[in-house]
Amino acid sequence: MAPVSPAEAAALARAALGLDDDVRAESHSVRRLDRGGTYWLALFGEPAATVAVAAVDAASGEVLASARLPGRAPQLAVSAERARALAGAPATARVELAWRHSPASRSPLAPFWEVEGAADRAWVDVTGRVWQAPPWEAESRG
Repeated sequence: MAPVSPAEAAALARAALGLDDDVRAESHSVRRLDRGGTYWLALFGEPAATVAVAAVDAASGEVLASARLPGRAPQLAVSAERARALAGAPATARVELAWRHSPASRSPLAPFWEVEGAADRAWVDVTGRVWQAPPWEAESRG
């Protein structure tokens, strides 16, 4: 089975959510840190006003989770560039969306940014909080 493209992920999510074809869509790749693999985070609506969101498995096309939203704010309130700045990382740092159930994110619909600079790694959640240690380790420390 071929991997699901960003456009296919958006179409699968659109069908699951019952959204009209004229609702703007974009998909972002999210790396799973809990069991490996990736999923697409499909966002619907204007960039500053997300009306629906879904997580679509990049290998199978299964819609893992979805929700309708009021459209008053962006689902990804922190951009990759802002996450890099908040983490104090250089412009050359790798920044990607990632997810693992943790205090930084309880849902795959709200992944966090993993920022990897030359010397260290940090995680930035949707509120802009910077985690210098893996957030899932904070959960195990209680």
